[in-house]
Amino acid sequence: MLLRICLFLFLLPFSSGINAQVVKSVMLDSMTVVAVSKGFNVTDFIEMVKSDTSFLRGFRNLRNNSHQVNGTMTVYGKKNKVIATRTRKAMQTVKDRRRYVTIQDEKVSGDFYKRKGDPETYTAEIFDEVFFYKDTIPVDREIVSQQADPQNENSSHINQLKKLVFNPGAEIDGVPVIGKRMAIFEDHMVPFYDYRISTALWQDTVSCYVFSCISKPDAGDRTVVKSLNTWFDRRTFAIVYRDYQLVYSGLLFDFDVNMKIVMDDAPMLHPKNISYKGFWDVPLKKKEKVDFDLNFEM
Repeated sequence: MLLRICLFLFLLPFSSGINAQVVKSVMLDSMTVVAVSKGFNVTDFIEMVKSDTSFLRGFRNLRNNSHQVNGTMTVYGKKNKVIATRTRKAMQTVKDRRRYVTIQDEKVSGDFYKRKGDPETYTAEIFDEVFFYKDTIPVDREIVSQQADPQNENSSHINQLKKLVFNPGAEIDGVPVIGKRMAIFEDHMVPFYDYRISTALWQDTVSCYVFSCISKPDAGDRTVVKSLNTWFDRRTFAIVYRDYQLVYSGLLFDFDVNMKIVMDDAPMLHPKNISYKGFWDVPLKKKEKVDFDLNFEM
C-alpha cells in the first residue's frame, strides 16, 4: 500500500477553507513584504496553493495529447549496488479520441523482468501502468475517476498516488498511521511546520513566488511530509516546479521518497520532467530502492 502512495504521479481536492493558524505562521521574505504592502494577499495565496488547478491542467494536457516520453529506471540492491536498469523511448498517440502507447526502443540490464515478462519491482509495475499502459484507452477529459475500477486491483492505489502528486499535503484516506499526518494545512499539523513565502528566479529567467513547508527539526515522526516547495510564476500563478520529500519509519512502514516535477508551457502547459528517488519497506513486499526519470516532449 505504501508504494501506492509514495510513487506519484493525479487529483482529489484539498479541503475547502484556509486555516488561520497557517496564515499566522507564514514567514515572508523582504520582497514579499513589499508585495503585501502593494496588495499581495497572503491568505488568498495560500488558498491558491491548496486549490491550484494549473498542475492538474498540465497533466491533463499530457494525458490527452500525443507526446514523446523517454524514461530511465534504476533498481538498487544491498549496499546501494545497481542490480537492474531499463531505458525506454515511447510515443503516446491520440487519435479519434483514443490514446495508446508504442514502445519505440528499450534497453534492459540485470533482472528487471520476471520470467513471464512482468517487472520484478512493484514500483516499476505501477510506473508502467500509469505511463506505459498496454491497452488502447478512451481519452477522458476528467483525468481522475473518483471510483476505483473493480477489475483492476491497482486502481484504488493509483488514485491515491494521483492525490499525492497533485495535492501533496492533503490527508489520504484509507492509509493507516500516516494518512492524517499528510495533512500539512490542518490544525493538528501546523505546530510541526515552518511555512514560508519567498521570491526567486526559476532557472534565472522566471520570477516566482515560492511556497515552502518544512518540517521542524524536533517534529520527529509526527510529520511525513518533510518538505514541500512549490514555485508559482508571478505573472500567471501557474506552477513551474514542485518538489517534496516524504519520510517515515515505524512498525508498518519505512520509507524515504523524493520527487521533483518541472513544468513547461510550450506548446501548452505540461510536465516536462518527473524524477523520483525512493526507498520503501512494507509488510508482504520486498524492500525496494528505485530511481526513475521521465522526460516529455509535446
